[in-house]
Amino acid sequence: MPQPIKQIKNRIRSVENTKKVTGAMQMISVAKLNRMEDRLFALRPYCLKLTNLMHDLAASTQGSLAEYFQESPGAGGIALCLITSDTGLCGVYNQNIIRAAEEFLEKQAGQRVKLILAGQKGLNYFKGRSIEILSSYAGLNAKYSPESFDKIIGQLSSLFLGGEARSVYLAYTYFDNSIIQKATIERLLPLEPKEVKPAEYITEPDLKSMLAQLIPYYLKVKMRLVFLESFTSEHAARTVSMKTATDNAKELLEGLVLLRNKVRQAGITQDILELSSSVEALRG
Repeated sequence: MPQPIKQIKNRIRSVENTKKVTGAMQMISVAKLNRMEDRLFALRPYCLKLTNLMHDLAASTQGSLAEYFQESPGAGGIALCLITSDTGLCGVYNQNIIRAAEEFLEKQAGQRVKLILAGQKGLNYFKGRSIEILSSYAGLNAKYSPESFDKIIGQLSSLFLGGEARSVYLAYTYFDNSIIQKATIERLLPLEPKEVKPAEYITEPDLKSMLAQLIPYYLKVKMRLVFLESFTSEHAARTVSMKTATDNAKELLEGLVLLRNKVRQAGITQDILELSSSVEALRG
């Protein structure tokens, strides 16, 4: 067998194996995306209602629990929680959110910024740089883990209420749809008060006690929603990336098969010409 044909066949076999892998990864990402979408779309309206209720109670209690709504002037620096993925093969998902975080850090030039990193990719990027990393949470692997989320929000709340950070920001990817995901920087603490008309509630024991329990609960729900946004965006980005890789493999495979047929046809033509030349030579 001619060497070029053998090389082409080896490349075809390699591309076919790659296409099988990327196709399987695409199917897995689609299944994970569907599960995350269900959780996300169920939690979004709940979190919105909870937010509205919190602001209504805050307006009704006339400034109680002000520590959650006011920035402490003497507190030290800003805390930024950055959410990235633990693994790759998800297109520009990590690049976009890291770029947004870098732009945020540039705007905060001259101020002390502390990082809390969720995801191995963010840790790999900022590790060894001249910025303080308070803690990192790797190994989440885009899986819904309320215990881990509660641990992170607990640390962020302690930094703010303890005066170690005058404000807390979240850097995550908002899931718009399967094609569009937006890198987002959002302030978590202090909470932004809203001008709402105080509503009349009948509560037991009293509004202040209810608000004292509601705000920490709201922060937990908000953190879970943010992680769901990021994880859903990650699975969507990986689905698109694997689909693109599978389509590219199909296109490359078609070209290689066509090239193999051309080389084979050229070899057959060459053999026929040599045989005809030999017959003519014998006749002569």
